[in-house]
Amino acid sequence: MRADVGGWGVVATGLNRVQTITDVALMGAERIGELLIELQQHAVSLNDSLSGTSRQAIINDMTAMIDEIDRIARSTEFDGINLLTGRPTITTTSSVAYGLPKTTLPQPAFPRMAALPPGSFSSTGASVAYSLPSSALTPSSFDTAVASISGTSSQTVVVDAGLTAGRVSLLLDAYSAPDVVEIWQNGVRVAAAGQPYVAAGAAVGAGSAVTGPNVISFDYDPANGQNIEFRFNENIATTGTAWTVGGLILQDPADPVPTAIATYTPTGSLQSTAAFDPPLPFANPEQAAVALDEQPQGVAGTYSFAGTAVAGRIDIVFDAFDLPDAMEVWQGGSRVAASGQSYVPGGAPVGPPVGVTGQNILSFDYDPAKGALDFRFNQGAANADSAWVVGAMSLSPVGSPLATATASTSSLQVAGFGPFHLDVPTSPSGQTMRVSSRDLTATGLGLDPMDFADATTVLDRVKGALNRATDSSSYFGTRNKALGRSALYAVKSGDALEVGIGNLVDADLGKESAKLQAAQIRQQLATQTLSIANQHPQWLLALFKG
Repeated sequence: MRADVGGWGVVATGLNRVQTITDVALMGAERIGELLIELQQHAVSLNDSLSGTSRQAIINDMTAMIDEIDRIARSTEFDGINLLTGRPTITTTSSVAYGLPKTTLPQPAFPRMAALPPGSFSSTGASVAYSLPSSALTPSSFDTAVASISGTSSQTVVVDAGLTAGRVSLLLDAYSAPDVVEIWQNGVRVAAAGQPYVAAGAAVGAGSAVTGPNVISFDYDPANGQNIEFRFNENIATTGTAWTVGGLILQDPADPVPTAIATYTPTGSLQSTAAFDPPLPFANPEQAAVALDEQPQGVAGTYSFAGTAVAGRIDIVFDAFDLPDAMEVWQGGSRVAASGQSYVPGGAPVGPPVGVTGQNILSFDYDPAKGALDFRFNQGAANADSAWVVGAMSLSPVGSPLATATASTSSLQVAGFGPFHLDVPTSPSGQTMRVSSRDLTATGLGLDPMDFADATTVLDRVKGALNRATDSSSYFGTRNKALGRSALYAVKSGDALEVGIGNLVDADLGKESAKLQAAQIRQQLATQTLSIANQHPQWLLALFKG
């Protein structure tokens, strides 16, 4: 029993030590959560229309906050143990870029759909490029000029337009940050951004800053000089701007003034981060989940999409990785697409889904008159360890060739952190409670590396990091309370044993005391008996003497 008392004392000491470790980890995780809330506010502001200077200032502030988060995670430790990092190891960040064929239809904002473990992120969208219609009159010097224009903040390009008269049109895509372009011929400004088209090559006013795609046209007469100057952001201080020239053509003045032709390229991305021992050169989200000891989130679920007003064929890249998953699409009460089922024209019903692995394409004809779409995943039995992602989605004209998807992969290996487990004893008999680390470094939260070009992706990553930090704070708080209860139980168990030992000792002393008293009484009785017996002969002798 005295050995058990000592054991409970050791258990209480160990529990108090680990409780202090979780106290420190909880404090660090909560501070990281506070910074992530501020970071999310900054990420939201990136979606606003900002000047190049303001946008860069926000990005600089966000970068500093990400560095601060990383510093807190790496420095929050007690007694040499850091639960906000884990054990040093090699972390592999694996990336997949999905793509579908180009289409002329505007792409709706499809929902982001995925079942991924913490530290994995996905996004879908579409890039848009603008061009001008081709013209047989366009000289080769125009194509050479377009290839030489770099899209830097300020540039002037001189082009020999040749001997053929006609209308010259330049397509400038200024993106979201404003830019200015002017076209000069023989010392005369004949066209400029923000100025209307003027026939016969007459002079126009100074250019104004514009955003997005803009077509700038003027009537070219070689008699006024064959050299044309294209001046981009001349004498204008710009910061963080970018632009491109989508086309430069010479056409017959009788043709209508051209407009920009938009071409959409549906894309998507996937990134998974985890530490592997031994290191893996590339890993999908299911492998990352095993390494993290975390199951993917949302393996079975339904996503609704209100749809778009434009009819067309919808193509879906569904990547199920190594474990089988099932996907189906419903519209107007009918299953119009399903994994393992072939494309049926006209949005006709198809059979039930089949569990598939790897990369798959689901296609169906979409009719907005039939109502919203429901995307359903693993509606039957679902494997809790399975991960999947909708890599890309597109809307293309009905009847266009069936889509084939592309997927390019890349990976990056850096020194990082893997899971670390503390198994602390909760009783002298060997029962334990596990406390595991959570990687809250910038890399572990998916904030490093960060591409600030896509504001939506930045916001998604920050939200994911905030959810992970919140979950970590909850985990450490729960473990901290459990450790405290176990430590209190250990102390009370030791105290109870001490009382028990004392009771046993007290019981033994009482028994021995009773024995001693009995022996003393017997001795006294024997002495008294002998004394009485000794008095009788003395009494008889006294009679004889008398």
